[in-house]
Amino acid sequence: MPPKRRKTNEKSQTKGKTRQRDSTSSLRPHDTLWFSDGSVVLATDIHLYRVHKSMLEMYSEALSDMLDEPDGNANAETWEGVPLVKMKGDSDEEVTVLLEALYVRNFRNSLLELKLPALSALLSISSKYDFHDIREDVLEFLTSLFPSKLEDYETSRIHKQAPPNDQLFQLLAVAHRCDATLILPVLYYLCARSPLETSFEFFPTLPMECMKGVLIGREWLRDISYRISKLALQSKMTGGENLKICSSSPCLEAFRAQLNESPFKFVFDLPERGILDGLDLAHSAICDTCASEYIDLVGRSKRGAWEILPKKLVGKSWEEMSRDDGSE
Repeated sequence: MPPKRRKTNEKSQTKGKTRQRDSTSSLRPHDTLWFSDGSVVLATDIHLYRVHKSMLEMYSEALSDMLDEPDGNANAETWEGVPLVKMKGDSDEEVTVLLEALYVRNFRNSLLELKLPALSALLSISSKYDFHDIREDVLEFLTSLFPSKLEDYETSRIHKQAPPNDQLFQLLAVAHRCDATLILPVLYYLCARSPLETSFEFFPTLPMECMKGVLIGREWLRDISYRISKLALQSKMTGGENLKICSSSPCLEAFRAQLNESPFKFVFDLPERGILDGLDLAHSAICDTCASEYIDLVGRSKRGAWEILPKKLVGKSWEEMSRDDGSE
């Protein structure tokens, strides 16, 4: 438990050794990230963190330079005689997750337990202060959630149960700002498939480039899904030679009925069998050839769209982004 703050006596305060400033009087020491032998106190708008300056300097030259700034300043703030540094521009959540990453053992394993907002915060602050090792671990984990291969995406937990839209849009903004380009294509897709009114709600939090990517992606992805539905009735099916559609009326009617009854889905949300998913073809009027052609169409459309997804939304191919990221 952090120590209770002692009452300050203004008369006992000497210049340069102020125990507590008015600006930090409402703050409280963090429950766990407060070490009695800590050599610096970090202050956010909510908490105080007494930690070890040597630990911070070991992993971040940028933060080391910032911590050295108060040295030699006679009016530098202190807390109980320990130098106090205000983390301007950093949220309390960002500072918390960063310090936990430094002090908690088995950091990589702990990433599995973090929710998306905490991962966004950690990516943001580790990039800002150049905590290279932490940033790389976070990016590696995020890449497993937002993968660059279609088969990995289809088996990922993000695909099976996407996080709330506000968390996705928050991470999109952070990933764009922090050059986490490899996770951007899937992030754009997940944001683009959200209801349009939802997108407009979060657009004020995004840079113009991200807004443009979401809108372009939404229109392009919808066109692909509609094109699959349109081509489903114009595939090479059974019947006379060169017929664009099946000559079997029951098959055509069953296919059209299935299309009408199936809810709209963006291309990468389509199951492997598309609108035929869960349908017992043995007891359906849809002929086997039509079904096979349609399933093949869905697979080809998904693979083709995935291949050009990053080029369309980020301006780079998967290969180019992998080279830039150093993962090849």
